[in-house]
Amino acid sequence: MSKKIMTILLLSACIFIAPSANYADESNGHYVVGIDDVLEIKVQGHSNLDTTTLVAPDGSISFPYIGSIPVKGMSLSEVEGEISKRLADGYIKYPVVSVKMSTSKSLKFFVCGEVKTPGRYVLEDNMTVLKAISAAGGITPDGLYGNVKLRRRQKDKEEYKEIDIYLKNGKAGHASGDTPLQAEDIVIVERNKDFFVYGEVLKPGKYTLEDNMTVLKAISLAGGFAKYGSPDRVKVLRTVPGKSDYESIKVDVKGAVSGQVSKDIRLLPNDIVVASEGVM
Repeated sequence: MSKKIMTILLLSACIFIAPSANYADESNGHYVVGIDDVLEIKVQGHSNLDTTTLVAPDGSISFPYIGSIPVKGMSLSEVEGEISKRLADGYIKYPVVSVKMSTSKSLKFFVCGEVKTPGRYVLEDNMTVLKAISAAGGITPDGLYGNVKLRRRQKDKEEYKEIDIYLKNGKAGHASGDTPLQAEDIVIVERNKDFFVYGEVLKPGKYTLEDNMTVLKAISLAGGFAKYGSPDRVKVLRTVPGKSDYESIKVDVKGAVSGQVSKDIRLLPNDIVVASEGVM
C-alpha cells in the first residue's frame, strides 16, 4: 500500500471519529479514567463484590473492603491491577478483577496520526495542542516534519472545521503556537512529506522535506554535484494541481551560492530536483 493511500485512510479515520455516550467496549490499554466516569468492577467468584462506581471529583472510587482508591489518570488495566493488589493484601487470595467503562461523562479529545499512542484522552484543565501530543507519547520520526492540524466541531453542526497549527512559526490567517483545546477536538500529526533529487549528484534518491528545505540544501543533502554535474543545469520539476504534467523551474544555483537568497527556491512536497550534466 502506498504512503499516499495510507495517509488518506489515516485522515479519513480521524474525520469519522465521534464521541460515544457508552464506553463499555473501550480498550483497556489506552483509555484514561477521568472524573465523573462510571466504572463496572467485577471480581471472579465473588459476585457480592460486583460494583458500579462513579469517579468522584477528587479522582477516586470507593470499593468494598479496601475503601477509597485514586484512579484518575489510570488506564482501565491499571485500575484492575491496583484493586487486585489491594484485595490480595489480606482479603482475597489470587483475585481476578475486571474493570469496564459503563459511561463516560468526562470531556475528551483525540490525537491521530504520527504519534506513539494515538487515541482518546481526558481533557484536563489548560490542555493545549503541544500537551496533547505529549500525552500521546510524542511525535514519531515519521511525523517530525509533518503538518499539525486541529479538527474542531462547529457549534450546533455535525461538520468539523480544520485549522492548521504552526507550532514553530506562525503564519497569518492560521492558528499558531500552542493552541488551547476544546472538548471533542481532534489533533492530527501528519506524516512527513518527501522530495526527490535525481541526476548528477552523489546520492540521488528520496529525502524527507524538512523545514525550509531549498534547492541548495537539497543538493548538499544528496552529497553535492557528481563529476559531470553542472550548477548551470539545475531545475525543479513541480506538480501542477489538476494536471498530469510537471512545471519545470530553472534554478540559478550560482546566484544562490553568491548570496542572492531569492535565487534559492524553497521546495514543496514531491518536488523533483534534477541536476543535469554540463554541456561539454
